[in-house]
Amino acid sequence: MVQSNSVSKNEDFSVSVVTPWVKGNMSVDDGFLKVKIQNTVLFGLIPAGMHKDTSPLQSVSNVYTSKEYKLGRLVLGALVVLLGLSMFSSSFLGAIIAVLIGAAILFSGILTVFAYERSGIEKKIFLPFFEANHAAEFEEQVISAMRTYQNDRNVRVHSQNSSDQIVNAINHSNDN
Repeated sequence: MVQSNSVSKNEDFSVSVVTPWVKGNMSVDDGFLKVKIQNTVLFGLIPAGMHKDTSPLQSVSNVYTSKEYKLGRLVLGALVVLLGLSMFSSSFLGAIIAVLIGAAILFSGILTVFAYERSGIEKKIFLPFFEANHAAEFEEQVISAMRTYQNDRNVRVHSQNSSDQIVNAINHSNDN
């Protein structure tokens, strides 16, 4: 069996706006797409469990990234920010805390989504908005790995390459 040599950089991704030190990992190698992401609850504040998925590249299709907006988070965050701004005259420290919490909730409503289909079932990985570049780079790595995987398994391509190598070897031996 032919093995693919394509390997992605094994990079960690932040999984939350508020806790950027909580990391997840996505990689693609030797025919597998691997996802290991820490789940969070309460607007990304509390780590809760782990999402792991290993998918063979032969069953992966429709890889894409997109933006998603959670309207509830955006509205709640904006309301808390406005509440904090209105509190500045009475309690400066309380106002700062409310504005920070509101901003965290607001920004947790802007998500970058890395998605793929495995055997017809869509899988979505939600990342903070500031991980958009990493998600797009990883999308390209997965697409490249999928192409390489398919080419490695394409019998016609391998038989053509083998016959080309034989013809080249015969031509070079006749030249000597």
